Amino acid sequence: MDGVICSSCHSYLDLANAVCPGCGTQMIYEGDAKNVIDRLQPDCLIHRYDGSDMLEPAVILKKGRTNYKVATRLAEYAKPVIVPEHKVYQFNQNILSAVQGLRNERTAAMARYEQQIQSHWKYLKQYTPAHKTHPT
Repeated sequence: MDGVICSSCHSYLDLANAVCPGCGTQMIYEGDAKNVIDRLQPDCLIHRYDGSDMLEPAVILKKGRTNYKVATRLAEYAKPVIVPEHKVYQFNQNILSAVQGLRNERTAAMARYEQQIQSHWKYLKQYTPAHKTHPT
C-alpha cells in the first residue's frame, strides 16, 4: 500500500502525512479512532468500456441524476470515474470471479493458438520458381 484516503475530505495521501493537506485533520492510521480509508471495499460492479466484457469492482462515491461517481482503487477517490447509471451493477463476487476466470481462459487459449500458428510459420520456405515462363 502506498497511500490512504482521508475519510473527511477524500483526499489521497501518502503514508508519510501526519496531517491531511486537504482539510487539516490529524491523520490516525490505526485503532478505534482511525480516520483513514486504507482498503477498497467494493459495493458495485461497473462496465466502463463499450465493446468490452470486463467488469470492475468499485465503490460508489456519489449518485447523480444519470451517472455515478465511483472509485476502482484508492487513488480514484480524489478524482472518481464517472459511469452511466445503466453500467453500474450490484456487487456479486461469484459473477465477477466467473467472468474473470473465463477472460483468463480466453487469453490463455489465444496465446496457445498464436504459438501453434508461429510454429507452422517456421517451416515456410521462400518461393523460388524452377523456371520462368513467358506468355506467348
